[in-house]
Amino acid sequence: MIIIKNKDGEIIKTIEADISKTLLRQLQDNEVEMAYACHTGICGACMCMIESGSENVNKSFKGEPGFPLGDDEVMTCIGGVKDKNIDVVLKTIY
Repeated sequence: MIIIKNKDGEIIKTIEADISKTLLRQLQDNEVEMAYACHTGICGACMCMIESGSENVNKSFKGEPGFPLGDDEVMTCIGGVKDKNIDVVLKTIY
């Protein structure tokens, strides 16, 4: 499961994880409005904090981020999940 929270920590939605799609695509497919711009991991518009489950996140699923990320940060446009049977909690920063 992927749980997405807004910047205030309120749960927006809980969705099933899909290993074939980026986090951003999964959120968009489930009608979660997310900021994004470049789709290449350069701009940072889609960045989220990983509140839990960072070991289950592949930060470079579709490319390398344009700048160094902290252990608890992910660019959702290029990040994905490692397994569909995982739990990840993401929090938007914008």
